Amino acid sequence: MPAEGQQTMQWLFFSPSGRLSRLPYFLGWLFWVAISGFVLTRMFANEGNDIALALWTLILVVSGLVSTASIVMLTIKRLHDIGYPGPLAICLFIPVLSPVVFITLCLWPGKPEANEYGP
Repeated sequence: MPAEGQQTMQWLFFSPSGRLSRLPYFLGWLFWVAISGFVLTRMFANEGNDIALALWTLILVVSGLVSTASIVMLTIKRLHDIGYPGPLAICLFIPVLSPVVFITLCLWPGKPEANEYGP
């Protein structure tokens, strides 16, 4: 994890190391939801144009893959903040548990003291 105060966007979205509090976790999810919403809006706006629709469909697939990887990294850091191991992020892929896990991670406060994942 970068030194305190020098955390980068790359660390936030694509690194599993360190800890992440509730607000950045929620805002990270909100960012990817907004990106997906924008791309879907562009797809619907270009329904009659096959080339543009194909391009926006490709962008949707790529952004879906990137956002999935990023959300897993955000979730691993959030789990670290509450003192749980990162592999529990697999719960996001269980359809019935996914919303419950998301809401829990957005509301459960992190441990104020340092743990094995960082300060």
